[in-house]
Amino acid sequence: MMFKPLTVVAVGAVGLALLTVIFWAWRTAGLAIMQLGMNLC
Repeated sequence: MMFKPLTVVAVGAVGLALLTVIFWAWRTAGLAIMQLGMNLC
């Protein structure tokens, strides 16, 4: 096998971190848009 266990773990950790960052950015943007809508209405 060319892939070492550490490499697989590192790639998995990076992927999980990216998913977490994207999720938090999407949630924060959604809350900001909701607050803007409430302020405008």
